[in-house]
Amino acid sequence: MTINLKGRVGDFVGKFVFKMQSILNLRVQIEQNLKNNLGRATQELGRQRGILEHIREEKEAHMENITHMYQRGIAVGKLQKYYGYVKHLGTKERTQQENIKKAQDHVEKCRRELVKAMKDKKILEKLKEKEFDDYVKQQNRREQRLNDEIISFNLTCSEI
Repeated sequence: MTINLKGRVGDFVGKFVFKMQSILNLRVQIEQNLKNNLGRATQELGRQRGILEHIREEKEAHMENITHMYQRGIAVGKLQKYYGYVKHLGTKERTQQENIKKAQDHVEKCRRELVKAMKDKKILEKLKEKEFDDYVKQQNRREQRLNDEIISFNLTCSEI
């Protein structure tokens, strides 16, 4: 005599549920936001570097102009105006270098935050993986116990 226990097997098999899934989802979202922040910070750093390059090119062009004007014998008053503007560009250049330093610091801060978020997420992912492995082992033990019960029942029934 054999018995069909298909319905009973379904009772033992449950769906794996990671209790901290909502926290893991939040950490994934935080990581994505921090990646976006890092991207924006990197773009801003590039933009600030572009501004500095433009200032340097303008300053160099005016220095060449001053040299040419001096060689042609232009009036001292005009040379002083040009030189004053070049000095102003030098000040802008230093200010822009400070802006670049701030942008670099911001990029590094964003990078550190992203690395920390990635580590936090990885910890939860490993925990989820471990819990899933434990769940699979538990399900295998339950299935083995059920198979043992079926075999025992079948042996008992065949002896009767």
